[in-house]
Amino acid sequence: MTRRHPSSPLGGSVRAPRLVAAALALALGVAGPLASTGQLAHAQPRQGGSTLLDETFTRATAPDFTGVGSACLTGAPQADALPGPGSHPLGGCTVGVGPVPPNDAAPRGYLRLTDSANDQSGAVLYNHALPAGDGLDVTFDQWQYGTTTGAIAPADGISFFLVDGDAELTHPGAFGGSLGYAQKLPDDDPTAEFLPGVDRGYLGVGLDVLGNYFGDWEHRGNGCPPDQRSPAGTAFHVPAPGPNMVTLRGPGDGIEGYCFLTATTSNFSTTGPWPSTLPGELQGPTTEVSSDPVQAEQDLEPSRRRVHVVITPAPDPQVTVSIDFNDGNGSQQVLQADAPSPVPATYKFGFAASTGLFTDTHLIRNVAVRTERPLPRLHLVKQVVQPLPGDLTAGSQVPYEFVVTNSGGTDIDDLVVDDPKVGPVSCPVTRLAPGETVTCTATYTVTAADVTNGSIDNTAMATGTSGGDPVASPPSSETVPIERSPGISVEKRVETPGPYAVGQTVTYVYTVRNTGGVELTGVAVHDDHVTDITCESTTLAPAEEAGDSTTCTGTYTITAADGTAGSVTNTATATGTADGETVTSPETYQTLPVGQPHLTLHKQVVSQGPFRVGTEVRYAYTVTNTGSTQLHDVHVADNRVASVICDATTLAPGASTTCHGTYRITRADIDLCRQSGTRGGDGGGKGTVKCRITNVAQAGATGPQGEEIASDTASATVTVTVKPKKCRCHKHEGKQHSGG
Repeated sequence: MTRRHPSSPLGGSVRAPRLVAAALALALGVAGPLASTGQLAHAQPRQGGSTLLDETFTRATAPDFTGVGSACLTGAPQADALPGPGSHPLGGCTVGVGPVPPNDAAPRGYLRLTDSANDQSGAVLYNHALPAGDGLDVTFDQWQYGTTTGAIAPADGISFFLVDGDAELTHPGAFGGSLGYAQKLPDDDPTAEFLPGVDRGYLGVGLDVLGNYFGDWEHRGNGCPPDQRSPAGTAFHVPAPGPNMVTLRGPGDGIEGYCFLTATTSNFSTTGPWPSTLPGELQGPTTEVSSDPVQAEQDLEPSRRRVHVVITPAPDPQVTVSIDFNDGNGSQQVLQADAPSPVPATYKFGFAASTGLFTDTHLIRNVAVRTERPLPRLHLVKQVVQPLPGDLTAGSQVPYEFVVTNSGGTDIDDLVVDDPKVGPVSCPVTRLAPGETVTCTATYTVTAADVTNGSIDNTAMATGTSGGDPVASPPSSETVPIERSPGISVEKRVETPGPYAVGQTVTYVYTVRNTGGVELTGVAVHDDHVTDITCESTTLAPAEEAGDSTTCTGTYTITAADGTAGSVTNTATATGTADGETVTSPETYQTLPVGQPHLTLHKQVVSQGPFRVGTEVRYAYTVTNTGSTQLHDVHVADNRVASVICDATTLAPGASTTCHGTYRITRADIDLCRQSGTRGGDGGGKGTVKCRITNVAQAGATGPQGEEIASDTASATVTVTVKPKKCRCHKHEGKQHSGG
C-alpha cells in the first residue's frame, strides 16, 4: 500500500512511497515478479560498493562512536554504574536487568543500548562525515527481547537514523515514542518543555516494536503539512497504533519536521486499526541468556534480526528496507519508497532505543556501511559546516570540511587537499588506510567580491601517493549562496580641530558606505544635532572590494548649554532605499569636550622703593585666558589705579597679556595708615613707623556669547616709611612729657 507525500516542510521534496517496479527490482538484485505484485521480495547482497565502516561492537572499545545515556559495551570490563543521561565514551555495562549478555565478554560483546529496566534510554552517535553522493548501504544486527513487563507490551523499539553530515551530531532526538530521532511534547502536556529531534535529521528508520513511532501523538511531526502526517493522527492510542512496524520519518531540525513518510502497514486511512505487513516479528523470543559468552550467543540467536537499509544515489534516491527475521526465509524486502530530496553531500548516523513503562533489552552488532556504488580510488567531498554564522557579509568566517576516503586496497601516503580559493587545508593524518575516511578542515573569510557575486564558488582536490604512484581524487566543488541583502554603514569624524568652545562652529564629515549587495538610492545622513547635511552622491552601487561610498558634511554651533554640560554628544545614522525598503545603518556616536570661559589675574609692583609720599608706584598685571573659549575686551580694574592699559584686549585659550598702571602715594594714604593702625613697627629710626598701602584689582572680559567674565581679585602692597612729627617737650618732676 502507498501513501503520497509530495513535499517536505524543510525545503526539500519527499516523493511518494511506492512499490518497487520490476525493472528497479532487477537492478537492485531482488525478485522482480514478487516486487511488482506487491509481495515481499528476498533482497540479495549488493556488490561493488566501497567500504566506509565496519564495526562489530564485539570488542571492549568502539572509539569512533559516542555513547549517550545507558549505551555501553558488554565486551568491556563490567562497570559499577552507567555514566548518566548525557554523552560519554563507550565503556563497560553494569550487571543489568533482565536477560542481558554477560559483561567483559570481548570478542563476543554487544552494544547494549538498554537493558530491561524501566525508563532507560541509550544511543550511539557516529559523528564523522561519510560520503553520500554514491548512495549508502547499511547492514546491522539488532535484538529486541527480554521484556520484564510480560504480555502487557514490549518496550519502544530501535531507530537507525541519518543526519546531514555538515552538522555536528552531538545528541539524539527525543526518546520514547520518538525513538531518539524525532521531537516530542511529553504526554502532549502544553505546560511541558518541547524536546527537540536530532539536529538536521535526514531520515529516521524506526524498528517500532511498541508502535508509537508510527503515530503523531506528542506532536511528532510538528509543523508538517496535513498530507505528511501519520494515518493515526495526533491522538493517544491504547494499545499503540503501529506495533511491530517499520516506519520512516523524513527531514527535521529542532522541534519542526520529522514528518511521517511511510510504514509497513496495509492501511493508510485515518481510521484504524493499522495492521503491519511485516512477515515476521521484530521482537525476539529470548527469555534467558547464559553467563557464558559462547552460550549467550546461541541463546540470543533466535532473537537476532538482520536489517539492511539502502539509499540509492541522487537524483532519484530510493530507500529500501529489508529484514532477515532469522526464520529460514532469508532477507526480505519490507519497504521501499522515494528517499527525501535533496540528498546531503555527506551523512552521519546513529542508533537509539529506550524503555519506559514497558521494557525490552536492545542490542546492536555487526554494523557495516558501504556506498551503494563504488567510489573512485581517492574520493573527496567538500562541504560547509552548518550552521553558518548568520547572514554572510564581507569578513564573515565560513568553515569548510573536506571528507576524504581511500576506497582502494592499499595505503595512500602524502595526503594533501588543495583548495586554491580557501587556502591551506589542515588534515589530521597524511596516510589513509584502505577503507578509511578522514575529515580535513579550513576556514575562509568572505570578501566583498563574494558578496557582489552572490556566492562563494570553489573547487578542491585531494592528492597522495600509493606505492610511489600519484593518486588524485575527482574535483569536488561547492557553492555557498550569499543572500545579496542590502546594507549601509556610516562613519563620522570632526574636521574642525579642538579645543572646542561655546559659540564655535564645528564641521562634521560622514563617510557612508554600501555594505550590501544591492544598489542604494536616496542616501542621506541624519544627525540629532547637525542639520542641513549634504552628500556628494545619493546613489551607491553594490559593494565592491572596498564598498561604494560617498562623503557627506554638516556643521554645528556649540551652545552655552553644551559649555555648561562640558561636552556635546551627537548621534548619526545613514539611510538608503533598496527595492522600495528603507535600509538604516547602525548608530554612530561622537562626544566633543567643550570648555567654559575662565580668566586669571596676577598683579605685582614693578617700581623700586623706598616709597614715600609723592612716590609713583608702577604695577604690572598679567591676565591669562585659562579657559577654552576666546575672550574679548580684556581689561583690569584697580581700586587705586585710575587707568590700567593692557597690551592686548583679545585672548585666545591659553594666551596671556600684560597690563600696566601707576599710582602716586598721597598724604591721605599716610594719615589713613596712621588711623587704621596698619603700621609696620620700628622702621630703624626712633619713632619711625611703616605704613602698608594695598590696592586690589580684578580682570574682566567678554565671553563668546557676550557674557561678562571676571577673574578672582589680586592685590599688591607697598610699604611706606613714615617719620614721626617733631614735638615740644618739658621736664616735670624729673619726667619728660611730650608737648602738643
